[in-house]
Amino acid sequence: MLKKAVMMALLACLLLFMAAECKEGPAGAGAAGAPSSPGTASTGSSGGGGGSRAPDIDAFTRQIEYWKTYYPDKLDYIKKLLYKEPFTTAKYVPPAVWIYYPSNTTNLSRFEDLAIGAMVQTENPIEIRRALYLTLEIQAPGEAQFKPAKVGTQIIQVNEYSDKNTTIRIFPELKSLSFLARMGEVRIKINVTDGQYRYDSMMQEDYPQMGYYGQLKLNVYNIPPQINSSTMKVSPDPAKWDDFIQYSASLQALGQNQSSTSLDNGQKAVEVTLHIFDKDKEINNITKPFLLGDPVIFSTRDKGIFNESDSGKNFTYRYSATDGVLGGANTTWTEMVEGPHLRPLAKIRVSDLLIKPEDDNYYWWQRYLFALGIKSQNKNGEVVTVSLYTDTPSHPKKFVSSQSVRVSGENYTEVTFADTRPFNVADRDQPFRYYFTYSSPDQSGKYESSWMDGPKKINPKLMQYEMASLPGVANLFLILMGALLTGILLERRFFR
Repeated sequence: MLKKAVMMALLACLLLFMAAECKEGPAGAGAAGAPSSPGTASTGSSGGGGGSRAPDIDAFTRQIEYWKTYYPDKLDYIKKLLYKEPFTTAKYVPPAVWIYYPSNTTNLSRFEDLAIGAMVQTENPIEIRRALYLTLEIQAPGEAQFKPAKVGTQIIQVNEYSDKNTTIRIFPELKSLSFLARMGEVRIKINVTDGQYRYDSMMQEDYPQMGYYGQLKLNVYNIPPQINSSTMKVSPDPAKWDDFIQYSASLQALGQNQSSTSLDNGQKAVEVTLHIFDKDKEINNITKPFLLGDPVIFSTRDKGIFNESDSGKNFTYRYSATDGVLGGANTTWTEMVEGPHLRPLAKIRVSDLLIKPEDDNYYWWQRYLFALGIKSQNKNGEVVTVSLYTDTPSHPKKFVSSQSVRVSGENYTEVTFADTRPFNVADRDQPFRYYFTYSSPDQSGKYESSWMDGPKKINPKLMQYEMASLPGVANLFLILMGALLTGILLERRFFR
């Protein structure tokens, strides 16, 4: 392009020169012995005022040949005036490019933070430098050739070099090698172009002590994702077999930069499987994809897990997580955790628990009435054994009484514990609770009722009768008579 431009400029100058010559007349004032300059033929003009000279390519060629023969120095001068050879072609040297990797280890996990750049060194003065375009290429394990990495091309401008004619440029998008689908040796190089030359960093020698490599080789290994057993939960527990049951946990990867996003560098989702066991036998499982850092949630809405026959059983579960990475470990397992505990099928329904003392004073010596209503879930009814328990700080979970009752499947049957004396003097001035147990599971799948609090504390009064009352005097008389009779017997026995 430059030569064409110069030739066009030379042609323009020659045309101007020839036009001037035509105005002055034929070129007859040449050097002695030199023939006349070969001009162009004149074309006549039908009108007055003279004609115009229109040079064609043949006339221009003859003019150049004439100058070359008789005025070679002038022709050379015109050539130098119009065209100058670029001095960069002889002195320009393509800059040297290395991979810049300042880390001390070439063995790393695919989740470890990674910083890779280019170190460029040039010998060219700034007048003849060129912009460099750097492309990072990676040869993944199991692949036969290098492929461009999914990072942007870095451009080194002519004014970006230090006083030592060097510069370092980091590839910011390459934060880790988590995108690799296979583990093993990874090779990395840099392709370089300046618009004229195209080469790569493999031309250079390695200087690992300085962090410069012609070709960087990394041994990449996998740390499989795992679920921390302490985060595993199942709710509700206990539950009925047809309840909405949810399993939850937290998925993490050791060595992963937790500040990075879950899909840095195109990282794939992790497959997590929930395994459910009845004793030592796996009875069901569910598999779903999750991203690192996201909560792991399974539920009975995803898949039917339990059925009616599982009522009353206790189950265990665990997780497995796999990232599908080849060439190394890719699956981890959690420990076994209990849950859920399924309640048995309800056989009875219970309601209307109550307590009624002889009066509202709640003395420890009083008789109390406890009652509840029971209805069978079976139309034919069944026999249920019901037990009563009370609870005070002095006598926790004290058994009071038990009875077997046949209940119907149509109406509630009232089960009563009448004329019971569940407390003694040690329970005075204390709060109390009571509850019932039954031989069949109730509507909640439980074999006992909830704790029912007493309406108020047991009365603090210590004695049932006043000293001035007839029972009080009678009691005192009996005590004195007992002491007197005991003294008489001892005296007659020991003669004292």
